Amino acid sequence: MVAGALLLYAIGFRKESIVREQIARELIKKVSGNLASQETEIQYIEVKGRKGNVTLHTGMTKDSVRILVGKPDNVALRSFGNALEDWGYKIRNDYVPDLQINFETGKLKSLRQD
Repeated sequence: MVAGALLLYAIGFRKESIVREQIARELIKKVSGNLASQETEIQYIEVKGRKGNVTLHTGMTKDSVRILVGKPDNVALRSFGNALEDWGYKIRNDYVPDLQINFETGKLKSLRQD
């Protein structure tokens, strides 16, 4: 009688662990799918800065850009749900910034050099 109860308990425990494993696999697939869809392609851009030619890439932090390019001449802060920041550099023109670098939540999003 006790052996039968132990056997039924073990079978129930085994089924429960199989269900747990299936749930864990589904959760891992869902999380890995979300991460893959969030990944963006990193683009490398060579720009002419104050310190010469430098290579920047999307996703780069503001501190890294400041080290490579230098202190910006103009900084504009905007916020539309995300923290947006635009930096302007006067490289060849003393009046209008000819290098614009745009950040979103502290990471390089895009840039334009005239």
